[in-house]
Amino acid sequence: MRAWGDLRGRGVLVASACVLAALLAPAGAAASPGATASIVGGHGSSIAEFPSLAFIEAHQGKHGFACSGTVVAPRVVLTAAHCVEDLEHGGLTPAGEYAVATGVTRPDEAQAENVFGVSEAHVFPGFDPGLLHGDAGILVLDRPTPAPPIPLASAGDAGLYSGGAIVQLAGWGLTRATAKEEPGGLRSTSMVVQSPSTCKRKTKSFYKPFSAHAQVCILDVPKKHSGGCFGDSGGPAIGQRPDGTPVEIGITSTGGDLCSTKLPNVLTRVDYVSTWVSEWIAATESGGPRPALAPGTKLPVMTKPSAEAFAIYTLAAHFGSRFTKAKRIGGSCHRAGLTRFRCVIGWFVGPFVYLAKVTPFYVRRDDAVVWDSHFRVRWAVVKCLRRHSHRCAINTKSG
Repeated sequence: MRAWGDLRGRGVLVASACVLAALLAPAGAAASPGATASIVGGHGSSIAEFPSLAFIEAHQGKHGFACSGTVVAPRVVLTAAHCVEDLEHGGLTPAGEYAVATGVTRPDEAQAENVFGVSEAHVFPGFDPGLLHGDAGILVLDRPTPAPPIPLASAGDAGLYSGGAIVQLAGWGLTRATAKEEPGGLRSTSMVVQSPSTCKRKTKSFYKPFSAHAQVCILDVPKKHSGGCFGDSGGPAIGQRPDGTPVEIGITSTGGDLCSTKLPNVLTRVDYVSTWVSEWIAATESGGPRPALAPGTKLPVMTKPSAEAFAIYTLAAHFGSRFTKAKRIGGSCHRAGLTRFRCVIGWFVGPFVYLAKVTPFYVRRDDAVVWDSHFRVRWAVVKCLRRHSHRCAINTKSG
């Protein structure tokens, strides 16, 4: 990529060491909360079969999204962190934007007594927005729900993560990646927990950061006909303890491209976050101390792929079709610290050439790790630059 001063020069401005065109495509389901919880394949189910399930809906400006969750205490619903954070724009979704329905098979038929507001929303403090490790969050309801809480996996349930356990995945939403509308009713399917080594091997093609310590994966074997989709986000994988007690072992986080049922679904291990969730349950239901972040807790290390994605999100958010309709795009990102990168990106749209400097970085807000960015973009008409560079109007936008 040429330096900033070269915008007034002639010739091709976009000379890239790293082509980022692929980043124009939307991120995986887990990277975006703008989709509803869903099951590909599977079968229709009733809330009587999954009484702890909660349907979550929120609005962000002109847009909205839906996720799944589970009731884990009368006023606490567990979901995915990326259903609480806005990963496409950075920051947190305000609690007042949420509505939660419990005790209903069809959310569109929910009565007033089944619909709850949200007074607080919190993200697991160990959540990494780039890697999706620790993808868990809670919503505190404005009043208690009568839906029964589901038990959460803890250290004593380690055997359920070794591989072979049968779990139930349930949710509302799309039944295929290209569906225009989600089904109105709850759906579920049986899946099988894969061993950590199998998860690492089978997720390599679409999700290299898989962590056996923080995550578990499930697959419909041997048929591979069903699984999660955009996003089953926040929904549970429910297993059984030796005594037959149901227990939530996973929180749906991400999966393969186009909701492929031949690839595993990746979930946050509930035993990885259950202590934090229990602390919030105690604080909400019993007046216990609110969980506090340990002094000196460090931000996660930002990776280059994460920085590239955040830079693309930044330009798409501020330039819309002037960026997303680019015919040619290139650029590169370079580390500026453990938690920040500096990216230079150039692209052509219509008669214009654009050159951007974007600095994505991590920051902590309300004990949650979120990403933010600074940017400066300059653009001009290509023909003018080539013929009369010294007289061309150079436009600038910063933020």
